[in-house]
Amino acid sequence: MFDEPRRELDLWAARGLKASFWMRDDDAVEVSDSLVLLREIAARYAVKIGLAVIPGQAVPELTSFLETNARHFYPMCHGWQHINYNTRHKPAEFGAERPHPKLVHDAELALGSFSAAFRHVKPIFVPPFNRITPALIRALPRVGFFGVSLMPTLLEQKLARLGSKINVALPVPLPDLRSSNRIDVHIDLINWQTRSAQDYRLLAQQLVRELRYRRLGYLRTDSPIGLLTHHLAHNLSIWRACDDVLGFLRSHPAVQFLDLDQWTRAPSQELELRSQAPAID
Repeated sequence: MFDEPRRELDLWAARGLKASFWMRDDDAVEVSDSLVLLREIAARYAVKIGLAVIPGQAVPELTSFLETNARHFYPMCHGWQHINYNTRHKPAEFGAERPHPKLVHDAELALGSFSAAFRHVKPIFVPPFNRITPALIRALPRVGFFGVSLMPTLLEQKLARLGSKINVALPVPLPDLRSSNRIDVHIDLINWQTRSAQDYRLLAQQLVRELRYRRLGYLRTDSPIGLLTHHLAHNLSIWRACDDVLGFLRSHPAVQFLDLDQWTRAPSQELELRSQAPAID
């Protein structure tokens, strides 16, 4: 099932390298049965999950739950109200169809509400629908956010796919926009067209692609590979995929999972911000 990723990780092990992974789950607003199941996943595989909480919708009980389960979850700020303002194109709450001052205003509201609920974490902004304007990315540190969690741009994804096929790194000239710390997700475990788990062959291909791109030097080898889930959308097949992917990764000696608390406490981060707005297709 994961033979090719295992062979790729064997190459990492042979070189004495460690592949770093982390996991983000989106759209938390309350303590649901699905969130409790996600906690069990986190405990089973000793993974601290970045939980993207919608501050404009979250109930107080969620704050208490996450405080009690601080070893399993790291709260992240998932936009403000998770509203789609883009009715003509792909959905976005913080996209280019809105004036920049309004985006900043909503980001400030989001930070105020989020920080009141989660005082002891450094706030990381997760734009709903994984879309955000480059100008707002640059403004996030001034608003007060420690970092941002995105997805790679379409150009980055295409170059990664091509590079993995020909076993060559294809660098993209990107301006230095290190005005914020960036920690991305790369592999969505959900097929949103079928509302079920991604095909395992596709998951294996994506794992190999992300691993190979780091081994080849296009990205730093310690740049974490992010897994993306949405607990409220999970059915049995998606929960099984979570188990299978995490079980596979945890079984290999060349894999380590990122501790988000340690990541935010590091003196400095060197994850570059991209010049293009991230998008999912």
